[in-house]
Amino acid sequence: MTTLAPISQEIAQQPTPATRTKAPLLLLFGEYTSGQSRRMDGFVAHVLQRRHNHGSFRYRIVLREQRPDLFERFHVTDAPTVLVVDEGEVKARLVGYHKPTAVEELLAPWLH
Repeated sequence: MTTLAPISQEIAQQPTPATRTKAPLLLLFGEYTSGQSRRMDGFVAHVLQRRHNHGSFRYRIVLREQRPDLFERFHVTDAPTVLVVDEGEVKARLVGYHKPTAVEELLAPWLH
């Protein structure tokens, strides 16, 4: 899993619809030692690659060990959890370990 440093600035920015140029933020909240978190990362990558949607999201991994403040801010208690933050609001949430079909269903409104 990758690390995440500048995410707090990305989340704090709330563009207006007229000035919005960035793709929604796709966040995977996980734990460094969690196999389920790593598998969910693979499922998300699979869904984005299969549907040719790499540019549809700004994908970030938030590790509890590195950013417990973001777990608190987004009321995430279980890892893994997937969130879509669009226009400064959480628009979709998937809590726990799920198969790629559930990830694809969650992301469907933003996929091509």
